[in-house]
Amino acid sequence: MGALEVIDTRTLTVAGEVAHKWQGILDLIARLVNVPAALIMKVEPPQIKVFLSSQSAGNPYEEHELAPLGTGLYCETVMARRAPLLVPNALSDRDWCENPDIKLGMISYMGLPLVWPNDHVFGTICVLDSRENAYSNNFLQLLQQFRGIVENDLKQIYDTQRRSFEDAALRADEAERVRREFTQLRAGEQRALAALQESERRWHFALEGAGDGVWDWDLPKDTVFYSKRCIELLGLPPERAVHRFGEWQQYIHPEDLAAAMAAIDAGLQSPAATFAFEHRFRVQGQWEWLLVRGMVVSRNAVDQPLRMIGTCSNITLRKQAQVDLQALNEHLEERVAERSAELQKAMEQIAITEKMASLGRLVAGIAHELNTPVGNAVLTSSTLVEWITQLERQAASKQLTHSALDDFLQQGKAACELIERNATRASNLIASFKQIAVDQSTQQRRAFELHQAVHDVVAALGPSLRRARIELQLEVAPGIAMDSYPGHIEQIIANLAANSITHAFNEKDEERRVRLSASASADEVELVYEDNGCGIDPAIQPHVFEPFYTTHLGQGSNGLGLSIVHNIAQAVLKGSIHLESTPGQGARFRFRLPRRLA
Repeated sequence: MGALEVIDTRTLTVAGEVAHKWQGILDLIARLVNVPAALIMKVEPPQIKVFLSSQSAGNPYEEHELAPLGTGLYCETVMARRAPLLVPNALSDRDWCENPDIKLGMISYMGLPLVWPNDHVFGTICVLDSRENAYSNNFLQLLQQFRGIVENDLKQIYDTQRRSFEDAALRADEAERVRREFTQLRAGEQRALAALQESERRWHFALEGAGDGVWDWDLPKDTVFYSKRCIELLGLPPERAVHRFGEWQQYIHPEDLAAAMAAIDAGLQSPAATFAFEHRFRVQGQWEWLLVRGMVVSRNAVDQPLRMIGTCSNITLRKQAQVDLQALNEHLEERVAERSAELQKAMEQIAITEKMASLGRLVAGIAHELNTPVGNAVLTSSTLVEWITQLERQAASKQLTHSALDDFLQQGKAACELIERNATRASNLIASFKQIAVDQSTQQRRAFELHQAVHDVVAALGPSLRRARIELQLEVAPGIAMDSYPGHIEQIIANLAANSITHAFNEKDEERRVRLSASASADEVELVYEDNGCGIDPAIQPHVFEPFYTTHLGQGSNGLGLSIVHNIAQAVLKGSIHLESTPGQGARFRFRLPRRLA
């Protein structure tokens, strides 16, 4: 059972520091909305308790006062519906004319539910008035913001308790250890609570404007109330919280005054919109950048503004960061060019390394192919030596016969022919390898026959393909002349073969085939490499040519093979490459290459 299921919210308590903060919220709400009562109610079935009550004139509600549930209280409906409730005048509303709060003289009500994180109801936050009050949408938004602050505190209380439950569950079998660590745990809780309080002091919107200063401008009286934090930001005398509006103007930078006043005037004229502006402000002899936000929250019957509230923030560091960023961006192009050059150099080195690895694989293949003809030649020559030695002994002992001499001559001739064939085979393999090595190491452009270049690299790849039980079908006819880079074409084929060996087939696949074909027009060669393997997932296909992309990480694959193939085909051979693949039906790589490079 999780901690969310076992926590009984009825047992959770609100710390004195949090309650003190909530008390400040209620006092501020009562003042801003201009009502006698602002309450936080807590449900304690079968009763509901006045958990906190604003310290405002005309408030009939006492803290810790209890009232029975089921009597038609405003707050009961808010908690039952879990929705805001607005009652402008209960006396004229048949649903509320019998409400118990009427006896206390409270005929108007606006309230919101307060809910724990586990969806249990804590109670309500509400305001009541002894006169008819429709409560503007601005006041509803203000109450919602304060509700968010209270519910955030409830979440912190709840999370602290949840963590305690989780710790207890995890350490149920370590009771002795729990006792030893109890002091440390309590110290950690105190540090967490201190950090939470510090965070709330910085970011609390209602009292300190989310870490900033709150101001309240009474236009008819031409007075501005500044919170403690606001006084600190503006560098005003700390002994006074109320100032004249004109006092603020004298500290604004002369270049910013006109724009600031224009923004305020626009905010006063706008029916509901908020406004914001930035300006420089002289604080203790230095210019600081401030961000001021505000909105009109009260107007008279002829729509003239009566009260405006807002916040101010010190944005000097942000402004300096913008200047630093602008200076940084001025050199960005130069740094990007340097990084690009370094990246290009690294990619070139990686390509060289991969090319050498490919050449190494070809060397291994050629060496394996040479074993057979060289071995045959060595075995035949040693046998021929034995025959000659035997013939010499017969001649020395005068036992040599014409028939024995004829047999030797016939067998010797056959042996010499066998040696010659195997030596020729080895010579051809060495010649092929020499050409591949020259092409791979120098990458020189030259005229060549595509059939011969493909034949050379296929001969080198033969052992690797046979070990992988892959049948190679070669359909490249002689006569396709090209003037290009044969070494790069050979590397493409070698990389594709390595890709097939590594990725194309499953262990259970019996019929494994690779087909290499070519056709030519007057100006272009189409080279097609395809296998009958497992194919490539459509989700992977857009990424197969990206450097270092591999589905076999840690299994000998570096994710560069197909990337190098793509770069060679397009950047070096000035051609194109197209992948065609359906899962379960193999993969086909189609190249279109110019026969003669420009």
